[in-house]
Amino acid sequence: MRSKYRICHCQPIEELNSLKIVSLQYMEKRVNKMLENLNMLHELGRQRCFELGNPFYYQDAADRMEPGNEKGEYYRKELNSGEIYLVTLVISANKDESFSFKDTLIRKIK
Repeated sequence: MRSKYRICHCQPIEELNSLKIVSLQYMEKRVNKMLENLNMLHELGRQRCFELGNPFYYQDAADRMEPGNEKGEYYRKELNSGEIYLVTLVISANKDESFSFKDTLIRKIK
């Protein structure tokens, strides 16, 4: 399949520069679109956790003022039923390249 913009040695310099500008503008549009989708990335991860039947863990800025959380080690554990708990979380890597999550309940938030 032939490219619409074929660059060869016989093209004038002015034409090559315009091709570079067109391709950079196209790349800029794609990059901006990808950056807009980054705002939804955590929602996709949350949805996938619930599809697999797993809880979704995340850190919330509101938990910084929680007593005992001076180091920012508390996480929120959200279940697909909508319940939210404040937990401490220990993540360990297994030999078979999987991970184990062990949480300790601090209190129920919702």
